[in-house]
Amino acid sequence: MQEDKLKKFREKLTEEGFKVTPQRIEVVNALVKLDHPTAKEIKQHIEDRYPMISPSTIYGTLDLLENMGELIPIQEGSETKYDLSPEVHPHFICEEDGEVRDIDDPEIESKLRELLKDCPFEADRIELNFYGKCNVE
Repeated sequence: MQEDKLKKFREKLTEEGFKVTPQRIEVVNALVKLDHPTAKEIKQHIEDRYPMISPSTIYGTLDLLENMGELIPIQEGSETKYDLSPEVHPHFICEEDGEVRDIDDPEIESKLRELLKDCPFEADRIELNFYGKCNVE
């Protein structure tokens, strides 16, 4: 799966006239390996290999991915977390620790696609988030 995402990213960059740089590939690698990371977590993940990578390179790559339709930013309090799964899907967000989990439910995803198809306008962004506490027993 990781190689598929990297290959898709390389192809899309090339198609749209952008350079495929090692730093951009490392940002995508971090997004694939980490679960809904922040930009800071991405930097920490790749700085061993690229200690001089700047926040602007990371944010620039994240913006590029979002503009290409490959990334969903998820605002949680003062932090933004990133999801490299642009397909329509809901999230559960813990209000205590900020953890973001994908909710994998084909029925919800199917209903969201149906609503979009029948919608009288074009949605630029779709968010369906459930907020609560993740460690409730």
